[in-house]
Amino acid sequence: MKKTCVYMVLALCLTLVVSCSKGGSSPTAIIKPTGDVVATINGAPISTSELDASVKNQMSRLDTQIYQIRKQGLDSLIDQRLLDEAAKKKGMSTEKFVKEEIDAKITEPSEEEIRSLYEARKGKENLPFEKVKAQLISFLKQNRKMRAQQDLVASLRKDAEVKIILEPPRIKVDVGDYPFMGPKDAKVTLVEFSDYQCPFCKRVRPTIWQLVDEYKDKMRYVFMDFPLSFHQFARKTHEAAHCAGDQGKYFEYNRKVFDNQTNLTIDDLKKYAKELMLNTTRFNQCLDKGAHAKDVEKSVELGASVGVTGTPAFYINGVQLSGAQPITAFKAIIDDEIKR
Repeated sequence: MKKTCVYMVLALCLTLVVSCSKGGSSPTAIIKPTGDVVATINGAPISTSELDASVKNQMSRLDTQIYQIRKQGLDSLIDQRLLDEAAKKKGMSTEKFVKEEIDAKITEPSEEEIRSLYEARKGKENLPFEKVKAQLISFLKQNRKMRAQQDLVASLRKDAEVKIILEPPRIKVDVGDYPFMGPKDAKVTLVEFSDYQCPFCKRVRPTIWQLVDEYKDKMRYVFMDFPLSFHQFARKTHEAAHCAGDQGKYFEYNRKVFDNQTNLTIDDLKKYAKELMLNTTRFNQCLDKGAHAKDVEKSVELGASVGVTGTPAFYINGVQLSGAQPITAFKAIIDDEIKR
């Protein structure tokens, strides 16, 4: 699509040049567009590379969105094809197969389950139980049907030879020597650009620690600094974590400050160093003189260059994943990368 647009612009430029050269006197100087020129200003060219650099972040997000739409569509097509083939093997229509394998096996929810859902969702309206009971039953049965279909398709996928060739867009992230956990040469690298004051970054911590534990021999986890400008204490907190890292306790300090996210003044940061049994004189000197300010700034610049606009932002072998996503979203990409 991008190439087509460029060719159209070039064709238009060429048409204008040809038109100007016909009849009358020729211009004293004509800039002949090359394959890399998309516009000229008073004879000075704007190149495709300049254009692409100026919209790199938007194009990156768009490429990711297009891939996600395609991937969802591909998964649906694969699932449908597997159901069709399974039904054909049994000599029945897909509709009948689904009814026998899924619909017929859905049990009625118990009164206890219905009551439990009612209590969890009655909210401020507090509608009478009997008035919404039918809706609650329908919801529970629909959920069971969806889970049953997912289990059936997963079983069919396991028994079939399904090879996904569709490639996700990848963004190279040069993590250098930033703090990491797991094997340095792991097949999968999960990079997180994060902010110690970001509530969504804290919300995703349990997911991250679970992934680190579950994939400890197969995944490297890299934590990158991306303090947002409107978070008053974030930048200094990121510096403090590096000061702790100088004494071999980067991730211990990382956990400590996330656990105490609402208390991140300079005094608090120094207190946490003491609680972690660090050499406080060395830590305080490191923090006070801003020994790692450049490291934090370098990470911020790197994040901006690869399209980070908010936190948390993740790159799994270069595949972008934004926000505090559920663990299933991470696992889907990680497991695909391990299989490659």
